[in-house]
Amino acid sequence: ARVSRLGCGGTRVQVPAAPPDAKPLEGKNYAPYNIITCMLDELDRALIRSLMSNARAPLSEVARKLNTARTTLSERLEKLEREGVIRGYRIDLDLGKLGYRYLAFVLVKVRRGGLRGDKSNQEALAERIVSECASRKGLPWVEEAHIITGEYDLLLKVWAREWEELTNFLIKYMPEHPDVVQTHTMLVLKAVHEDRNPPLT
Repeated sequence: ARVSRLGCGGTRVQVPAAPPDAKPLEGKNYAPYNIITCMLDELDRALIRSLMSNARAPLSEVARKLNTARTTLSERLEKLEREGVIRGYRIDLDLGKLGYRYLAFVLVKVRRGGLRGDKSNQEALAERIVSECASRKGLPWVEEAHIITGEYDLLLKVWAREWEELTNFLIKYMPEHPDVVQTHTMLVLKAVHEDRNPPLT
């Protein structure tokens, strides 16, 4: 089944309806059964492709390459930012050259419980882990934290400069939390492919 909702720019778009027994995640940026997809035309896609290639390129240069007026591109860019398609402009860092030598994905099984305010036990724990790892010395950096389906509840993407940071996180820090029931760690040996720029069709 599909439901119709009012999407970006007033365009009517189709989004999947949730299965009857589904329990959508309530997050700031992601709810699988409550996604409004913005309808992009070819100029929008061309502009996004150009920015993904080089976000520092002057808009006048992009306009020349796309054979479009600069004012038109400026309006499109403002619309994409306003509607949340473009959320920011970031640099692409080589984390290895910054000293991050170890990458691991950590699965976490969380003790079931009620809500903590307006957040689930899983979300509250994930936010606490991210915050404490950022503020306490001797712990790795948690780049991503996701609530997932399956046997485990959380998936953490963790970077460590030293092996001790990772072992401290798994052996000492995680057992401190009474809501952590079990963890399973997968150490990355080699990154074969990484790309955060999706194909635009």
